[in-house]
Amino acid sequence: MNGNLQNSHVKNETTFNIPLLINESVISSGISLISLWHTFANEDYRVIWPRDKKKPLIANSWVAVYTVQGCGKILLQDGEQITLTGNCIIFLKPTDILSYHCEGLVWEQYWMEFTPTSIMDIPLRQQSVIYNGDRYNQELIEVSQLITSDNAMKNNLAVAFLTKIIYQWICLISVDGKKDPQRLQIEKLIAALHSSLQKRWSVAEMAASIPCSEAWLRRLFLRYTGKTPKEYYLNARLELALSLLKQEGNTVGQVADMLNFFDSFHFSKAFKHKFGYVPSAVSKRIPQQQQGSATED
Repeated sequence: MNGNLQNSHVKNETTFNIPLLINESVISSGISLISLWHTFANEDYRVIWPRDKKKPLIANSWVAVYTVQGCGKILLQDGEQITLTGNCIIFLKPTDILSYHCEGLVWEQYWMEFTPTSIMDIPLRQQSVIYNGDRYNQELIEVSQLITSDNAMKNNLAVAFLTKIIYQWICLISVDGKKDPQRLQIEKLIAALHSSLQKRWSVAEMAASIPCSEAWLRRLFLRYTGKTPKEYYLNARLELALSLLKQEGNTVGQVADMLNFFDSFHFSKAFKHKFGYVPSAVSKRIPQQQQGSATED
């Protein structure tokens, strides 16, 4: 539901929680899609299963959670806690999930539940960082547009598209099983950055957390992310700022303060440089489909 409600007892009352597909399964080569959600959650977002799950659990189904930004935590039935930060993917069994919630200011994620229609060697509970997250984000936006169409052919195309993405994620996790130590260090730092974007990280602090020299850290970031540490950190903060501005009641000044920008002027300048418009224009650019309410599966 759009906005922050004062008396929120329903799990989907988040900033945005868009039911892209909830009424029927769509089958394509590889998967049968049960539900697909794009959620912008704030600190009030908490889901407990089976209390808050509208559809029954399906034993042979899978859940893929792709975190775009922010931080979320999933508690499993066996007591394991999984922390998810920006630009990562994980596959879980729905029957293993006890609850999940936003851990911090915001948790933007795509939550998809599906059953394989052919043999898929899906890695369970293995997180993988997505370095080319911008590409996947754009592809998932296209999937969202196709799946909400009234045209059945476009619905099937969306699921075929999503099947391709899921196979790519599976292959990525398989390759990630052979990560070199330097990449593991960078991923640990990236997770720390995403979980505390409101902190003013200096490059020196980033380098000290590995530890390595600032010059070496720059080379590692360019190798794995294509950005310098400062560029990566600023980009992540601005993406989070965009989501916070979409939350009802947050002003430009408040968001600048929350994310520890020097002042609103510097924040607005950096924001416009990245997105091409000023922060105060965000509310006018929210798609109409995100203005309504939704009930999760």
